[in-house]
Amino acid sequence: MKHKILLVEDNEPIRENTAELLEMSDYTVLTACNGKEALAAALQQPPDLILCDIKMPVMDGYHFFEHVRKYSTLDKTRFVFFTASAEKREIEEGLRMGADAYIIKPFTAEYLLEVLDKNLG
Repeated sequence: MKHKILLVEDNEPIRENTAELLEMSDYTVLTACNGKEALAAALQQPPDLILCDIKMPVMDGYHFFEHVRKYSTLDKTRFVFFTASAEKREIEEGLRMGADAYIIKPFTAEYLLEVLDKNLG
């Protein structure tokens, strides 16, 4: 069974390249460019895992995560933050909120797939 991943990233080249990598690795990928768009997509087609940037326009990753956890159809969905910020405070905040993992950009394809496999396995 293919796992469905919702990729939330405002940077178009990163979003497109990451989506392509995931599709080549046999995942079904939905994409969104901000938290508001992602929430609508997740409610329409609940994913198995959400891979989400933090700093985005309209609705950032933290607020999106809080919204996701309010819906019974999404409250158990695996959630991985991925962001360019390597600040310890931000990593701790994401994990404290209940995220399953935190990936710092740039990342290798191998590491991303390892984290996804671990969280979907």
